Amino acid sequence: MELLFFKITFIFVFAGLIPAVGVVGYSIYKKDHILAVTSLIANGILFLAAYLTVFMLVPNQYFVSIVMWNLISLIVSLGVNMLILDFQGNDDMNFISLSSVSAVFAVLIIFGVFMFAIRLGSTKNSANTVETKVSQQVNKAPMPVISSKNKEVAVANSVKTVKAQIQNSLSNVPNSNVYDVDHLRVQTYRGKMVYIAPLDFDGSYFRYRHYKKVDGYFIVDATSKNAKPKFVKREMKYTPSAYFGHDAYRKIYSKVAGSLYSMDGNTPQLEIDDSGKPYYISTLYKRIGVSNRPNFHYKKVAVLDAETGSVRIYDLNNKPEWLDIAVDPTVSSWQIKSWGQERKGWWNAYGIGGSREGVIKSVSKAGTEGTDQQLTPVLFNKHIYYFASMTSTNSKQTSVLGYMYVNAANGKTYYYREKNDAMTPERASSLAENRMKQTQWKSSMPLLYMIDGKPTWIVSMLDDNGAFMSYVYLLASGNGTQSTVAVGTDAKSTLAKYRSLFDSSTAIPTGKGKISNVEGNIYRLNINATKVSFILNGDSKIYTLSLKEFPKGQFVQAGDNVKFEANIYQKSGDVKSEFENKTITEENK
Repeated sequence: MELLFFKITFIFVFAGLIPAVGVVGYSIYKKDHILAVTSLIANGILFLAAYLTVFMLVPNQYFVSIVMWNLISLIVSLGVNMLILDFQGNDDMNFISLSSVSAVFAVLIIFGVFMFAIRLGSTKNSANTVETKVSQQVNKAPMPVISSKNKEVAVANSVKTVKAQIQNSLSNVPNSNVYDVDHLRVQTYRGKMVYIAPLDFDGSYFRYRHYKKVDGYFIVDATSKNAKPKFVKREMKYTPSAYFGHDAYRKIYSKVAGSLYSMDGNTPQLEIDDSGKPYYISTLYKRIGVSNRPNFHYKKVAVLDAETGSVRIYDLNNKPEWLDIAVDPTVSSWQIKSWGQERKGWWNAYGIGGSREGVIKSVSKAGTEGTDQQLTPVLFNKHIYYFASMTSTNSKQTSVLGYMYVNAANGKTYYYREKNDAMTPERASSLAENRMKQTQWKSSMPLLYMIDGKPTWIVSMLDDNGAFMSYVYLLASGNGTQSTVAVGTDAKSTLAKYRSLFDSSTAIPTGKGKISNVEGNIYRLNINATKVSFILNGDSKIYTLSLKEFPKGQFVQAGDNVKFEANIYQKSGDVKSEFENKTITEENK
């Protein structure tokens, strides 16, 4: 790897060697051995400094970057060699002077301005490389669906909760005092949505030199609030917190160097295959011409074996099946911003007097991933999607204009236009906190679900320590009124309360259903002015009791033993006759 970085350094600073060659040649011509040795030592130190800089910064090798580095190195080299000549009293060598340094500096400024103009001019071209499918129907979006035909329960742990759980479990790991847990990634593992959190060294080089590897990673079920972190012991020598040739980013960079692809500069993230073997993943992309703009049409993924250090690069259409996040959150957020704001050009989006035609932006700080925490990972049909709510660039507006999704496996992007009034996740979080104002709990990670055909925000409420406390379900097209919001301590009961707000959600079609005798203990219930909706222990069906027909139903409580006849259809049941609260009957004897 060291030889490779010498080659990379030469590419970035070869222009800076020109003055050195000139001075050495001049000293040989003049037979000035002291000047020759002085120049060789000084320029050797410069090259070594450049080598260390490149090794530490690992700059991407694209046209603009290479030219800028060479111009800067030429300015530095001219200045140093001019001082050497002046010190040796060689006034007759005038090709190195203050004027030449100034000239190169002027070229650097002109080149920078010129390339900045090219970058602005390629804004639209870059945005148009984002393959985006536009739909006018929100119900076709890849958002998790909960319906009478779908048994999915809306439960998702927030990143803050998972981090708090892992920190509490870290003490059980050998040598835990030398580790941090800074990186979490959602992926599917054996068909389930999980968080993967690798151990990282706490930053001390000397501790790294002592251990030279981390002991493993944590895995946490992302869909159950009762899930506990499990530590998996798999020793990893190649990690982002390692040093020199074992640093994951530098290891992948050395494989990508010389290709037409660039890394995004973010820390590679850990994923595991179905056997639990760890890999660090980084998204690669091309650039448009000589500009710094990404060409989102051409992407690859680099996969580093965290145990052996081998690196392989895959096209997105032939990557390993277990690899869920081939297009990482950073590149996904770039794609969303580029298409949402820049597809009609830079001036239209940002220029003074720009028309802002078709410009939409993602809601920031509403998710857990991306350049501005605007993305939330969701699972749909066994694929991870990064989801963002899109709104107006006018900060006074609080409604959603649509939703964007990026398939993390292939980078395909989707936009779904919201035709109804719908609140932003920011608005949903604010309403949820207001509803729970007396508790001082904070909202976290609002998720958009399709519940019985209704786009619904599901907000987790956490205490100051990041522990989950309750759910708040809000109708996306509602405005936080009592009739559109349900609160509960678990997903199942909160879903039942939410469904009970809308008669159509549990209504049984005419002529459908089967009369059955039902008996059991009430697990959770919700009472409003006209009906009682409840679920029984061990029974996922939602039963509806009309208070007009059964007035005593208003006195039922959780835990009551009840017996009744119901017309049952799929996951709903209407109480028809002989409703008996056996608990009340026994207590009144």
